[in-house]
Amino acid sequence: MKKILCSLTAIIFTICATAQEIKVKNNEVKIDEKVVAYMEGKKPNFQILSLDKQYTVSAELKFLESSGKRWMVLKSTKTGKTNEVDYKKFNPLNQQKSAMEAFIDKGFLSVEGLNIDAIESFINGEASGVSNKIKEEATAGIEKQKRMDGYQITIDDSGSIYSAASKDPNNKNIGTIKIAATTGMGIQKYEIFDLDGNLTATWYNMSSKHPGYDGFLYEQFITYDGKVFTVKPDTSGVLQYKMSSDKTAATIVKELMFNGYTLQHQRAGK
Repeated sequence: MKKILCSLTAIIFTICATAQEIKVKNNEVKIDEKVVAYMEGKKPNFQILSLDKQYTVSAELKFLESSGKRWMVLKSTKTGKTNEVDYKKFNPLNQQKSAMEAFIDKGFLSVEGLNIDAIESFINGEASGVSNKIKEEATAGIEKQKRMDGYQITIDDSGSIYSAASKDPNNKNIGTIKIAATTGMGIQKYEIFDLDGNLTATWYNMSSKHPGYDGFLYEQFITYDGKVFTVKPDTSGVLQYKMSSDKTAATIVKELMFNGYTLQHQRAGK
């Protein structure tokens, strides 16, 4: 019973913590209408001050233009050292609030005000490497897109899939994609088959269960051998539906191929 009560207390505390209302207005940072710090300056450079204004930490808002990913560089006015912080979430319409949400997430700010020891320990500690990670992910994304474009995927209106990456020089057909379920909100399920008619992957738009899979799939496809990959739907520019112009279907096939599922006769003998 004691364990149950402790668990309930922890859950209630978590709910309360995440339900905090954060505001940044007129240089005041408020949590649940209580002023906890001050924020001065204009983006991308801000100074966050303690309630007594005896301590200041600088924050420069940064972003990588090629990917749009963002982070902050914090600088200690005491030591001049810097370190990088990622965002819990980012709202381009309220960047100051996003920065303060990151402070709360990292334990730098609470209803008690700035945690100066935590801030200084972080800035003067081991480099977080946030920007390097963001840049590496962006580079990997560019390389992935180049490789996927190289497959030269086309799908005709019957759902037949063709690719320049086909091993058969005389036949570029590698499989078929079919719409397996629709609702008034659009296509909810695709099924992808190899040339032998074997189901290779199933993509779900809405949160759905898949036979033999413990969990729900949302904007994801699951392969015949149980691997799960994410593909978000893309309906931009669609006025009248045709499979040949279905961007989501093409992206699903590209993602399959990128992860080693070349279709054709891949499942033969398995």
